[in-house]
Amino acid sequence: MKWSQWALAVGLLLVACNDAPGTTASGGVFFHTQDGPASGMQALYRGRLTVRDGCVLIGGPGDYSVPIWPNGFTAEPDEAGRIVVRDAEGVVVASDGETFEMAGGFSVEFRPEDKVEPREEQLQRLEEWLGYAIPERCLGSDVYGVWIVGST
Repeated sequence: MKWSQWALAVGLLLVACNDAPGTTASGGVFFHTQDGPASGMQALYRGRLTVRDGCVLIGGPGDYSVPIWPNGFTAEPDEAGRIVVRDAEGVVVASDGETFEMAGGFSVEFRPEDKVEPREEQLQRLEEWLGYAIPERCLGSDVYGVWIVGST
């Protein structure tokens, strides 16, 4: 990611994270929300919601990402024990293991390593703005980046 793209992503993230962001651990999983309006980034994501190692992720093996959801979204187990993500009105927008679509964009990208800033530096800046650290268990070597969710 070029420096100008990084600065834009960080600026959008700062606007979205006015105060301390909310982290919900419903059902024992890591699930992050942001204060303020949804991201203005509108790239299309189409893929699976995955719960792995107690973390709500998007994507699949070798290409997972940590999503940061709009304020008011929740992740809780349904009647069958599967994690479902609901929007602020309570409508299910994604379910563990199922394909869904949403808009948004990456705030940090970890690959290709020779084309982006070092992972540790990106995470340090992101976590300073978020006000807390993303759990290490959510950031395995197969995690591509952190996605700021726009509309679902």
